[in-house]
Amino acid sequence: MKTPDQVIIPLEQHAGAVCNPLVSVGDIVSAGQPIGDGESVIHSSVSGEVTAISEMPHPAGRNVLSVVIKTHDGEKKDFKPWILSKAKMRRIIREAGIVEPNGLPTVYKKADIDTIIINGTNTWDLSSNEALMLDHPSEIADGLRALIKSSGAKKAFIVIQLGSEALQVMRTETIPDSNIKVVATPTYYPPGTENAFVKKFANKKVPRGSTPEDRGILVSSISALKALHDALCEGTPMIRKVVTVAGAVRSPKNVLVEIGAPIRDVIEECGGCVGTPVKIIMNGAISGAAQYTDEVPVIKTTSGILVQTESDINRESTSPCINCAWCVDECPVGLLPHLLYGYADSAQFDICAELYIGDCVECGMCAYVCPSKLPIVQMIRYGKHGVAEMEA
Repeated sequence: MKTPDQVIIPLEQHAGAVCNPLVSVGDIVSAGQPIGDGESVIHSSVSGEVTAISEMPHPAGRNVLSVVIKTHDGEKKDFKPWILSKAKMRRIIREAGIVEPNGLPTVYKKADIDTIIINGTNTWDLSSNEALMLDHPSEIADGLRALIKSSGAKKAFIVIQLGSEALQVMRTETIPDSNIKVVATPTYYPPGTENAFVKKFANKKVPRGSTPEDRGILVSSISALKALHDALCEGTPMIRKVVTVAGAVRSPKNVLVEIGAPIRDVIEECGGCVGTPVKIIMNGAISGAAQYTDEVPVIKTTSGILVQTESDINRESTSPCINCAWCVDECPVGLLPHLLYGYADSAQFDICAELYIGDCVECGMCAYVCPSKLPIVQMIRYGKHGVAEMEA
């Protein structure tokens, strides 16, 4: 994608607090220059002038402190390639600003990592993982080798969906590595379902309140491996993302986008909308969120943009819960979504807390399978807000 005239770079693109800005209005910045620091590092994806530092629309549905940059031609900031060592990997990941699709940094805190599992699955409307594996198989394999070496892991799995062209490509690329296995699966695993991922492919149960790392498992992603390779070998921080643009656009495709580019510009790069868009969903129909404006920027956790017109939307009225428990079967963290829905709807936030509503990863699988078409995820989000206010 061509560089947009302006980028909006939120200082919150990760799990945790908003970063502190490192620049001021009027500053001239270079592509790759750090512009925010905190629990992660945020870099400028373009060269240009800082025209504003203010609250701007964010994909999470709220305004977040952001750096607005008017782009112009300029030098790329020198971000030196690293010489890999086990002790430096955490510093590399932080300084390059590498973040997983679930918003967490690609970092391990434990010293006893035994297994690495890479999520390479996609939905019907998201193919960015497959595109990365088809175009950059050697870089992804190198990123995984670096992660294995630095963590001391004994084995690694790359999980890819059945029928994907990337299966054979990645199997061929990893033939020299006896400790790397490419595994096929019929299932899509959204960000946030890491515990279910570990149970399926490492045969280890992660107890409530624990993380895969507590069981010696590191879960990462295709995009993080590519970003790790770029930081190690090319000296480039995480300033671009491959984004799938699908649905009612003239030329659906995967696009390499500077972080901070408004999704309006990304859609225009794909020929613009076909018809009148009535819904724009970021990160897929299953676990994504509809956006209230096309001024929202691409951030590090963005994987796709789905555009829908009125004819694309199947509007069905909701009906009362029939207690089928399909949502319980699908929940990757072992919650009772139908009960959380009911208690949140009746503002019984104390019971929501007792049922571990805070553990919900908002993957969307419960609402996806619900035969009553209940907006379970939206109600759980409301319940979380109610619990937070109750405990404040």
